[in-house]
Amino acid sequence: MYKRKLLLLFFLLNSVIAYSQDKEWSYQQCVEYAIENNLSVKLQNFDVVERTEELKQAKSQRLPNVNGFYNHSFNRGLNPDPNTNVLVNQITNNGSFGAQIGIPVFNGLKINNSIKQSKASIKSSEYSKEKMQNDIILQVTENYLDAIFKYENVGISKKRVTNLKEQVSRTKRLVEAGSSPLSELLDLLSQSADSERQLTESENAFNIALLTLKQSMQLDFNTPFSIIIPEFAEPDTTLQFLASNKVFEESRMIMPEIKAAEMNISVSEFQKKIAKADYFPIFNINGNASTGYASNYVNIEDPTDNSLAKQFENFFSQTAVFQVSIPIYNRRNTKTNVNKAKIAIRKSEIQLEQELNTLRINIEQAYINALSAQKTYISSKKSVESLEEQFRSVNKRFTSGAANTTDYVVAENNLNIAKAELNRAKYQFIFSQKILDFYEGKQIILE
Repeated sequence: MYKRKLLLLFFLLNSVIAYSQDKEWSYQQCVEYAIENNLSVKLQNFDVVERTEELKQAKSQRLPNVNGFYNHSFNRGLNPDPNTNVLVNQITNNGSFGAQIGIPVFNGLKINNSIKQSKASIKSSEYSKEKMQNDIILQVTENYLDAIFKYENVGISKKRVTNLKEQVSRTKRLVEAGSSPLSELLDLLSQSADSERQLTESENAFNIALLTLKQSMQLDFNTPFSIIIPEFAEPDTTLQFLASNKVFEESRMIMPEIKAAEMNISVSEFQKKIAKADYFPIFNINGNASTGYASNYVNIEDPTDNSLAKQFENFFSQTAVFQVSIPIYNRRNTKTNVNKAKIAIRKSEIQLEQELNTLRINIEQAYINALSAQKTYISSKKSVESLEEQFRSVNKRFTSGAANTTDYVVAENNLNIAKAELNRAKYQFIFSQKILDFYEGKQIILE
């Protein structure tokens, strides 16, 4: 579909709006920029990254825990002789070093459930991010359409200014020729001045709409800004909307806020399993390998060989331990954690019900708004058609001198008001359609 591009560049500097030829922004570019630069979305990105780190940590709990150690001591007084194990009053330097390892074998499936919980938590964060993006899309869509609506109002006001200036020139000639009274000219001059005031108000409203759009995009205040005005097809007044209950049934399956709430239930359910794991025995395998040295060491086999290497060889030892920890009583900690997890599950279920209820209300409201906007557009269109015919008749009589200035101005004002209302109804109708499309899972496209 053809698009007419209108360069609507505006600066706000010292409350003056200026235009220059810079980048033009399409609707899609506005949406993409808004999503990319929204601070809430950026924060949510970090939340996703944080949850991802938690998943990595949960997976790492399956791996062995390995630590090295080193000890060195200086002793004076009675100390055990490393050769005879008899207490001797002496000064010694002793040291030991080695490595320890702990391998989890079974802990009530706590690790597995922690991994699953982290995955569900990541999905919940991602869905929450998607919900934020959807909110931004709807806000930018509304502001973009409002800017177009305000721009077209400027066009209506400009046309009225032009028409009245033409009538002023015509009436001025008639007054000079003595064919029309001066009062007719004065009335038209007053109306012409008022039309310029209305044009200024329309331009101000348009500039404010552009500013609102920029702010919703979080675009820098002083950045030159231009939007592309799509050439919209005439709204289909015969369009039949899908019933709100059917839209709701489709929407509840795809809306990210619903999926996020469902994931939060899963997170709470896994937390319950993690808490219950403390009822089960814990099985671990621990290992230790170490060696050492002593300043008073004497090699019994070869007293002349007391080197560090020989000491390390003789002091080297290894230990393996299969450890079982059986919970008997832990001051009600486990039971409390399980009960708290059950409460969290119920709270998550209620939050899901809240999200579903909010979604249903929003869809029902959008459905009623769409029906209302459609009816308003149809009636506004009929009103404009009727007033256009009336204005043509009055204009013809005014040109021939059969109608006075008041008749002309009233007819023109009524027509302009009706056109502005039709313009408002048109874009409200378009926006209402896009909202319903959005809830049905369709991408919003403005063209």
